[in-house]
Amino acid sequence: MPKTLPETPPAPHEPKDPARYKKAIETGLQTIKGGGSKADAARAIYRLLVDEHREVVLRAFIEGAEVTLKGSPTYFYNISRKYKKHK
Repeated sequence: MPKTLPETPPAPHEPKDPARYKKAIETGLQTIKGGGSKADAARAIYRLLVDEHREVVLRAFIEGAEVTLKGSPTYFYNISRKYKKHK
């Protein structure tokens, strides 16, 4: 019996709640605009998107905290580790 391919390719990781994703990016940009660091912005974004897939959070860091593509996993690792310790 031949294998059948799925009808549509799997979707890339999309935010569970696009409105919350947008708000997280806006919060990050406002944090930077208000004199906060990239790390401050990334922490604010992470708090809003803690239950999202890692790839979604990384993309939000790039868009909202103005971190680089290569730097975003480092921010994610450090912030998520500290968040889990405090929780």
